Amino acid sequence: MTTKATPLWGDKPDVEIYGERLRDARLIQRLRSGEVAEEAGISQSWYSKLEHAISTTVEWKKASDLAQALGFPVNFFASPPVTAVQRGSLLFRAKKSLSKSEEDQLVSWSRLVGDLVHAAEPRLRLPLLRVPRIPAEMPPADAARAVRQNLGFSRDEPIPHLIRALERGGVYVATIDFDGDLHAKNHDAFSTWIGAMLDRPLIGIRASDSWERTRMSVAHELGHLAMHQARREGDLEAEAYSFAAELLMPFDVLKREWPRSVTLMSLLPLKKIYGMSLASLIEHGYRNSLLSSTQRTSLYKQLSNRRDPLSGERMRVREPGWRDREVERPKLVATVAEKAFGSDLTIEMLGDKVFSWRVDFLRTLLSGQVTEWAKKVSKIEDEGASFNSSLADVIPLDSRFRARAQ
Repeated sequence: MTTKATPLWGDKPDVEIYGERLRDARLIQRLRSGEVAEEAGISQSWYSKLEHAISTTVEWKKASDLAQALGFPVNFFASPPVTAVQRGSLLFRAKKSLSKSEEDQLVSWSRLVGDLVHAAEPRLRLPLLRVPRIPAEMPPADAARAVRQNLGFSRDEPIPHLIRALERGGVYVATIDFDGDLHAKNHDAFSTWIGAMLDRPLIGIRASDSWERTRMSVAHELGHLAMHQARREGDLEAEAYSFAAELLMPFDVLKREWPRSVTLMSLLPLKKIYGMSLASLIEHGYRNSLLSSTQRTSLYKQLSNRRDPLSGERMRVREPGWRDREVERPKLVATVAEKAFGSDLTIEMLGDKVFSWRVDFLRTLLSGQVTEWAKKVSKIEDEGASFNSSLADVIPLDSRFRARAQ
């Protein structure tokens, strides 16, 4: 009598795994396919076929080996993808040296946010989307005025907290404090559309201690979202910069408030009120013929050569007024997750709700959000810094449709 050997992995059935999930798990860690294949004990060509296939049914042992090699649970690979973000759909405020692998990594981060939103949104009634679709022929300045109006700001009104205004208008913002080797070192910000129907805007920004740079990056990406959802021709970056400057300080106000004698110190009041860096104000004035090229060059030389008396750094690195505002941070992603899944869940429980994404990536995402729940769930150390701000008012969500997941 012969006895059939029982596999060490038990009698678990074959499992269907999805190529996009394999790719996300690899790219968000910037691993090479050959490295993963070798660690999983399979050929690189077969691994490549797995990634490029919509789905493949494999033995549980093979799925487990892949999960071990990538550090993700098998359930992640067995979850059908729901966020159809691709590399070509991203728009950037980025350095020219951004590599393809870094861009792919940002796609995977976008998919993570999209998966969280997809899992949470059916349980909530969210703010209406207030980012209009701008006609292709509309100039950036006119587009900025249209977006200002949709967000509820008058033509000459300062925008005190840009991220909060966008979140009230249905825009998701993710601040991600990358570290180590697992990050896109050369990006400042990116934007794309997430959700099953690609109808929810997302702005991703690199964590920074510069409130000026953060505001300009967010305004720049908002320009991409409003003007370039379907258009890719033209100088998109220049258009987005013009949009951002006009959004933060409309030309009518710029012309009215522009100082007679232009110096760095005479521009400081405009910086404080409208939340633009001195460098951005110099460019805004130059583009609108309020500064000559000679004056522009002189002001930039002063920024490069002078030192801030408080920090001792050159003003081009840390401008005067760098302590006048808090760096804006988002909260809508965390608010949506808390309202949808409950305030008492752990980061591990959240991973189970969000297609089994690995908890360290969820923790990184939530650590960039400024709610008390996000701090608790992601176990952020306070380190003496408070996220409380009079500007960071609550995003109202209707939780009548909230249902705790069982």
